[in-house]
Amino acid sequence: MHTRIVLPVVAAALAWIAGPARAQADTYTNISFDSLTPGLQLDGRLYLPDSPVENPPAIIMAHGCSGMWSYNDPSTGVAQLHIEKWGIELAAQGYVVLAVDSFTTRTPTGEDEVEFQNQCAEDDWEGEVDPYTKRVDDLAAARAFLIDEYEVNAAGGIGLLGWSQGAQALLVAMAATPRTSDVAYTTELPWAAATAFYPGCGSLLGYGLKHTLPVDGYWRPANPVRLHMGEADPLHGHCKRRVDNAWDVYDADPGTADELVWRPYPLVGHSFDRGVDTSFPTSKCSPEEAAVASRRAECAMRDADVDSLAFFLARVQGPAT
Repeated sequence: MHTRIVLPVVAAALAWIAGPARAQADTYTNISFDSLTPGLQLDGRLYLPDSPVENPPAIIMAHGCSGMWSYNDPSTGVAQLHIEKWGIELAAQGYVVLAVDSFTTRTPTGEDEVEFQNQCAEDDWEGEVDPYTKRVDDLAAARAFLIDEYEVNAAGGIGLLGWSQGAQALLVAMAATPRTSDVAYTTELPWAAATAFYPGCGSLLGYGLKHTLPVDGYWRPANPVRLHMGEADPLHGHCKRRVDNAWDVYDADPGTADELVWRPYPLVGHSFDRGVDTSFPTSKCSPEEAAVASRRAECAMRDADVDSLAFFLARVQGPAT
């Protein structure tokens, strides 16, 4: 059973264009839908375009280890700013967008929902919801829901967008092989393309990487992936090893059918895309702006947002007409 709670409607005009839309998403709707675990439903936040085409394209979004809700509080019913920003913009571009909450409905009985939202390092619930298994399954459950309820374009029209821990789930979902084997899948991935913001790429991800040995493993994407990360991010080194190996050993270079696009940002740390509102950038920084030390994170965010939107518009589309 699917439950919908409709929030206030924001009127919008819709245009399918190759750049940031000035319009806003027509509706933001908090929902629940079936997970792959019998009896467990997941919460989510749905962003719908004003006038969706038949069999519209879709993007599924995966939050980081601090959860998806504003102030880490599910009772707000409002997603964190960077998630809300992307949901509004993608819906204005014609996508059906679902941000999946992998934490709230898994809160153990008697425990505090707000505390359970924070599963980052050194917190009580660190890693309680496994990003490499449960959260990958949540993406599949969200896909099934969107196909069933909104008839989204299942053949090449569903993409993934994730941050930090959620981006780790994306790397698993987009991989050409299982985590424990270098034998490639023989079936097509259900995901057209993905953008990952600052994931962890260490040994827990799997795919044969050894931190203490010169073994870089066998992770590579089966379909196009963009990976954005600050060079001052403590997770940067392992991701660079993964990227270099995917390029050097498996030929996943930019421009190939299964391209891995790597965009590092000098002197920028983790979570660089936390803006002050939900406005989507319409342009990148000028060289003069980017040279200002206090604007490094902002300029990285603008670069990542503008290029990732163009990437989705090119790679995740509705059916051909």
